[in-house]
Amino acid sequence: MINILLAACGGFVCVEMLQVHFLLKWNKKPLNCSVCLSGWFTLLLYLLPGWFKVPFYMCAAMMVVVLFTSIMKKL
Repeated sequence: MINILLAACGGFVCVEMLQVHFLLKWNKKPLNCSVCLSGWFTLLLYLLPGWFKVPFYMCAAMMVVVLFTSIMKKL
């Protein structure tokens, strides 16, 4: 379950926040689709060792900060 959440956060951060598809000048799937990229990230998280999860924990932290910021702006 944690792998799925980490992959979803990683896909969202790479596509929506960092816009990796513009940086790499490759505006095609899976880089421009957060759903597609999350699916590939899930596969990578299941196949690769534990140290590979560190960037995804960072993406999850970024997502939490975005949520907290949007909540604080509404108060």
